[in-house]
Amino acid sequence: MSNTDIRVVPGPANYYSHPGALSRLGELYSEDALSRAVWVYGERAIAAARPFLPASFNAAGAKRLLFKGHCSQRDVDHLAQDAGADRSVVICVGGGALLDSAKALARKLGLPLVAIPTIAATCAAWTPLSVWYNDAGQALHFEVFNDANHLVLVEPQIILEAPMEYLLAGIGDTLAKWYEAVVLAPQPETLPLTVRLGIDAALAIRDVLLEKSEAALADQQRGELTLAFRDVVDAIIAGGGMVGGLGERFTRIAAAHAVHNGLTVLPQTDKFLHGTKVAYGILVQSALLGQDDVLAQLIAAYQRFNLPTTLAQLEVDIEDRAALDQVIAHTLRPVESIHYLPVELNADTLYAAFVKVENAAHTA
Repeated sequence: MSNTDIRVVPGPANYYSHPGALSRLGELYSEDALSRAVWVYGERAIAAARPFLPASFNAAGAKRLLFKGHCSQRDVDHLAQDAGADRSVVICVGGGALLDSAKALARKLGLPLVAIPTIAATCAAWTPLSVWYNDAGQALHFEVFNDANHLVLVEPQIILEAPMEYLLAGIGDTLAKWYEAVVLAPQPETLPLTVRLGIDAALAIRDVLLEKSEAALADQQRGELTLAFRDVVDAIIAGGGMVGGLGERFTRIAAAHAVHNGLTVLPQTDKFLHGTKVAYGILVQSALLGQDDVLAQLIAAYQRFNLPTTLAQLEVDIEDRAALDQVIAHTLRPVESIHYLPVELNADTLYAAFVKVENAAHTA
């Protein structure tokens, strides 16, 4: 790879992550602006956030929209119609798909975007991009917008009270930032400084997650808002988003995400969150690259965190070769990012990697 032009999209204009962060809304927007806001939220998300919302949520002129759809053109168009005219700001409360829909809505209306994440499963609140879906819920492509999200407000207490599997998925997805960047940028000295900054950040974030995730998950289980918990939340939301924004295609996706995509062909994996399957994909990528030390280190960490180290934990039987062949065929499609790996890839080598992960997990 040689030095090349990339688009750097570092992050939001403003980021606040602390207890009481939602009160900052009134510091950046006037009462008049908030009386013309359009709020977009999910049912469970608004229930979780309601105790922390500022009084402006109930402003007489504000529009409040419950959203249950996908980030599809049709659903975003419906949101725009329901929002009405003379709006000042889009404020969204929820997780990844809802945030993506609201980000697209804000750009369609030409309004600033305020994101209030209620889970830490992705960096969606930070990134000025949306993943578009068709009406059947299948991913189509992602769109990077021309402006930053204006304000991100993280109330850690809301995320502390969310189901633990979301934080666990966020840990898995964010760990992949480092392991996939190493594949995508094997000679970082030849790349722009921003890519190298992104890779350095990915390494720092990986270390935070490996060192603090076990404590953060235990703290969440006890309902204790600790520095370790807040560090992990910020690593996922801010850190993960910043890495992708600084390094663009050199810090985005490689084999771990391709394995995730392959697993989605089996309906029994639907119940597992994106980041949980990506975490397993990092193990397969490590096996493909012959990184035995990395594989052993990650399996030990995953077993402490309760991330999957075997296919059985994703309800896939490794002895069911027909099912695994479906996963392998999808993972190896020409469009998949697994082909960034500097190794020979075919159905046999990928099958061998699955088996290697399985054996390593059982002997750990």
